[in-house]
Amino acid sequence: MTDNTNKLLLVHPSNGSLIVCGSLFKGICSLRKLSSIDHLIYYNDSKGEKAYVVSSEETVSVVGVMSTFTKENDTFDVFVVGKGYGSQGNMKLISTRILQDFGNWDVFEDIVEAPAVQVTPFVKKYRHNFRYSFKESGFIYFLFTRTRGGDDHHYYSYMELQLSCGPNNMYNKAQAAFVSSPAEELARNLSASGQYGQVRSQDKILFVVSSTDEDKPRSGLCTYPLRYINQRIMEIISACYTKNGKIGNKVAVDSPYTTSANLLYTLTKYKCSADFLPSPLASTPGFALAAQAVHTTRGLLMAVAVAVEAERTVAFLGTSNGKVHLSSTPEVYRTVSGPSSGEAVNKHLLFDRNHRHLYVTTGKKISMVPVEECDMMKDCKSCMDLKDPYCGWCALEGRCTRKSDCRKAEEEKHWLWSPQNQCVEITSFQPPNLSCKKMLTSTWLLSPALEGMTV
Repeated sequence: MTDNTNKLLLVHPSNGSLIVCGSLFKGICSLRKLSSIDHLIYYNDSKGEKAYVVSSEETVSVVGVMSTFTKENDTFDVFVVGKGYGSQGNMKLISTRILQDFGNWDVFEDIVEAPAVQVTPFVKKYRHNFRYSFKESGFIYFLFTRTRGGDDHHYYSYMELQLSCGPNNMYNKAQAAFVSSPAEELARNLSASGQYGQVRSQDKILFVVSSTDEDKPRSGLCTYPLRYINQRIMEIISACYTKNGKIGNKVAVDSPYTTSANLLYTLTKYKCSADFLPSPLASTPGFALAAQAVHTTRGLLMAVAVAVEAERTVAFLGTSNGKVHLSSTPEVYRTVSGPSSGEAVNKHLLFDRNHRHLYVTTGKKISMVPVEECDMMKDCKSCMDLKDPYCGWCALEGRCTRKSDCRKAEEEKHWLWSPQNQCVEITSFQPPNLSCKKMLTSTWLLSPALEGMTV
């Protein structure tokens, strides 16, 4: 009996099913009921090569994202798959898979012929390692590493943009990513850096953990505003259309899946993003989108998830030894064990619906980790010592809580959080003596002052 390894799991929300793609039979998929995964909705292992979605090889990376496809006024659900090179199965970098029978198409068949991204002679050379995919504002993004050397169904707008992390792209091996809006504090810091223009709290940010390619690696967390990614891509495409691939007399456009002798011919003869473009285009290293690491550490960071809590951005970072660091950038304030200490955390960290727990998986186990443990702290000092953005001192209730769990937290200084560990202290009390039976008005002087507070 051959073991089956799940290579891709996607929720199909419109019909309440789970897409499960495994390593058996060169990577075929099945549909299972989301509320009861023992219930098999669809499975067919007799469709042959057109049903090979992922890979039977453990080392081949796979990512996917849900989308829709429109044909002849019919719109239906699909999922778009990015798959690295393997010696077995097809060599399609990107494929669009249908989730229902339609005309001559069968469930899970690739329904888009896109020769520009099916670069068969080059996939073995570059060995793409897909790490993350997501859909935003009508585009589908894939994050991958490769060796040196939405509505757009035919990928006419396919363009690779190199992301550089750290000085001289020190952290050059992407491990995982997450898309989230930043808290106001991070948005201000990104704006103040002068690198991205004005960044707003409603903007989307791509958070990427990358590592050095060494025996004893280091890792860094870099941030890239999506608006700036799109701006750079448009600059590269514009250079291809109007300036023979140059920006400021420097070559900005590369065609990595063709020979160097044919590059200039490709850029001058074929229009960028045309459906007959013989190979995909990319930015040159000199026009990569560069970012400085906002957090660095020794060892491998393998996963990242990001949340906003009380106006602060919190990154959850999974490591190769089964730990999850909770980092309120740039300071690590807490470390918790994953499902199995010593086993690498998988690249996807998932929040529950209320963002109160984080699901952490390894190769064989899954655990649900609380995002905070504020109630374990019984006094203000220990609560403040955590430096946990989730945990502050609820002054009126005398307990350590999330801001959302503290009554009157929105009133000034009723919920205290301070990186300087500043707690409330009673400095004087008038009158000094008070009858427990007599109703009087008392005055409390507190430090730091809680203005407008009635006790």
